Amino acid sequence: MPGTNAYPLLFSPLQVGAWRLKNRIVHASMSLRYSASDGMHPRYHQYYLNRARGGAALIIADPVAFLPSQGTERLCAWNDSMADDLCRFAQAIREQDCHLLAQIQDNGRARRVTGRVSGLRGASAMPDDLFYAMPEELTPPDLAAFAEAAANAARRLQRCGYTGIEVSAGHGHIFHQFLSPHTNLREDSYGGTLAGRSRLLVEVCQAIRHVCGDGFMLAVKLPGDDGLRDGVNPQLAAEIAVHLVAQVKVDLLSYAQGTHHHTLEMHLPDDSYPRLPFMPLIRRLKAATPGVPVMALGRITDPAEAEGILTRGDAEIVGLARALVTDPAWPLKAQQGMARNIRYCVACNSCWGTIIQGLPLTCDNNPRVAHANELDADLPAAEQPKRVAVVGAGIAGLEAAMTAAQRGHQVTVWGQGALPGGKAQLQSRLPISESLSSIADYQLMQLQRLGVDLRLGQEVTAEEVLATQPQAVVLATGATMVWPQALPGHLRDEGWVQDLRAVAAALLDRPGTQAGVAVLYDLDQTAGTYAAAEWLKDKFERVVILCGRESVAQDVPLVVRQRIQRRCAERGIEILTQVEPVWTDLMEEEGRLAYRSIFGDTLRYIDQVALITYATPRKPNLALWPALRDSGVPVHRIGDCLLARDPMAATAEGHAIGMQL
Repeated sequence: MPGTNAYPLLFSPLQVGAWRLKNRIVHASMSLRYSASDGMHPRYHQYYLNRARGGAALIIADPVAFLPSQGTERLCAWNDSMADDLCRFAQAIREQDCHLLAQIQDNGRARRVTGRVSGLRGASAMPDDLFYAMPEELTPPDLAAFAEAAANAARRLQRCGYTGIEVSAGHGHIFHQFLSPHTNLREDSYGGTLAGRSRLLVEVCQAIRHVCGDGFMLAVKLPGDDGLRDGVNPQLAAEIAVHLVAQVKVDLLSYAQGTHHHTLEMHLPDDSYPRLPFMPLIRRLKAATPGVPVMALGRITDPAEAEGILTRGDAEIVGLARALVTDPAWPLKAQQGMARNIRYCVACNSCWGTIIQGLPLTCDNNPRVAHANELDADLPAAEQPKRVAVVGAGIAGLEAAMTAAQRGHQVTVWGQGALPGGKAQLQSRLPISESLSSIADYQLMQLQRLGVDLRLGQEVTAEEVLATQPQAVVLATGATMVWPQALPGHLRDEGWVQDLRAVAAALLDRPGTQAGVAVLYDLDQTAGTYAAAEWLKDKFERVVILCGRESVAQDVPLVVRQRIQRRCAERGIEILTQVEPVWTDLMEEEGRLAYRSIFGDTLRYIDQVALITYATPRKPNLALWPALRDSGVPVHRIGDCLLARDPMAATAEGHAIGMQL
């Protein structure tokens, strides 16, 4: 029997003000994007209930609407229209021995959409740093009404049974805009000095304390380091924290990184960051406010990491957002000594990309987000078990096989590669991509538990598949990059130029660095391309990306794109945009590659080229499709074999077909 005390500090209780938390695990706030136009969405309720049942001691839900202008996407807390929903929700969370906070937050001038958005407001009349929308400066009467509205919403939530409120003062939103010298140019009592810039935050917190009393938890998230030369640096962050706690009783502090600028990506550290990247900063900031519990944030994914934070005294509480999106039972599994069964966050930030589009939260490694059965190890049994053949052992095929087997189907999987995971497994061996392997690792462990017949290293034929007499076939054979039209076809036929995947597979384990320039022709724009570019930088003296579009990484979320562009700049990977390669005899004779603007004919050159490779859109691999389709057996195409996309689509479609069979 696994031990039940594997992480003693993580599962020790903690007194925070008047409240006892059963453990040190908090679900940090993250937007879900379930519309509240017709009341609380059932999946909103289910999402947080799953995390409470999964063992979290405290849930900080996403922002409520405390002003009429904040629309119907958020839960309404500015009047009583949703009071019944809020009461039922708070009671359901409390019944799981879990405390519940709402969040007070306003974007101010910050927007993540292009165009000149009207109706914005900010600390000063300065355009947004990402999309240049111009706000109006809030007046002192506006700010007084703002504080009153926040306090009234907090009181309403208190009556509905919420434990407290978190005031979100980071991420470049309205409070951060007041706190930062970069965005606050005011000359009145809300600007100028630290006390002036902090005044709005202090007044909001004091107003909440005044109407709710000390029996209501007040948490504040502050900027720790927003990454700007004239913004909130760690020293200023500490001074703000000291000033705040001297003015009002704060029960819990946390610190966010980055801001709504070119440092937005700091908020969500991905695989290019080290583990626990912000703990030295959080430890330093914690020392500034002794006696106030601090919650650690920033790429905490494993229970051992969380236990280490508490053991070192870096923080009193551990905040998890993406980790609990991926596995709501993370706390229970850790407490029971079953951490190996956790489905881990892969830090791809696809979840952020989804919610920024206004779509409900989804996850690369959890296709059951907010489902009623999300916590279940196995799924409802199929009415009639079938023999199911899955062709392709990438993450789409493995998810389909796992889901089908959990429902009682007899499943056989064929995979061409020697390892499960397909191209995701290959990408996980590249720089800044290791966490991606967690998807296939979890799937494989479940397939072994379920007794699935897994046949790897086999290039199967349609006849061999049909010989097993399947009652359903899932075709998950992936996709292949198309040949770029800018290059003559004989280069492909003679093996002069190969696609990026083939190059990586052939050279990945080759030691050392070789002379010359590696040129990557990028028409793909997905994250794996730039992980491979970093790998090329480890192998060659110089790397040049020729990009046919106006910028690189256009097909990934903004925070991912920012990080890619920053990494390329830091590592000296050169990027030439809106260009295409031109093959001339000089390449074969002198290693001199020509390129030109997509808008003109003038040739320019890259000398000492040792490698040319390309990343392009992918077409499905359908060699088996006609024979299987014509056999009369139902055949289902999923993942890249249907349309080449990202890991999120692969696991989602794998799960969906497994539930459909």
